[in-house]
Amino acid sequence: MATFRFDTRVAQDPDRVWAVLTDVNLIPQWFPAVREAHFDGVHRHLSTPEGTLKSLVVTRDDELRRFQYRFVEGMPLPVDFHLGTIDVLPDAHGSRVVYSQEILPEALAPVVERAVGAGIEGIARYFATHP
Repeated sequence: MATFRFDTRVAQDPDRVWAVLTDVNLIPQWFPAVREAHFDGVHRHLSTPEGTLKSLVVTRDDELRRFQYRFVEGMPLPVDFHLGTIDVLPDAHGSRVVYSQEILPEALAPVVERAVGAGIEGIARYFATHP
């Protein structure tokens, strides 16, 4: 199984960061590959230049500020296992955002790793330009 983790620090209150990152409608503003996004009550639907990804929301814990999801449709290969996790933690200067992934088959790791790397950079950019 491929596992990786990215993190960034932002000078924003953890509750504000959490509110932005869990608002599906705002995903296109911080995740570069996503053009449109909506939530149907169970799944997030993310439109990208390559097609639409469907992910099942596994965890949304407002107290811990932890969000987890699993891709269920739209990946370039069948997914045996996937778990994406976003944690928003208090930090001395605002918040630390940790974005991690676990995925099988490992052949999908480079695609997901590139996208999540761009996503974490997008998070830093979003909060730097939206004080």
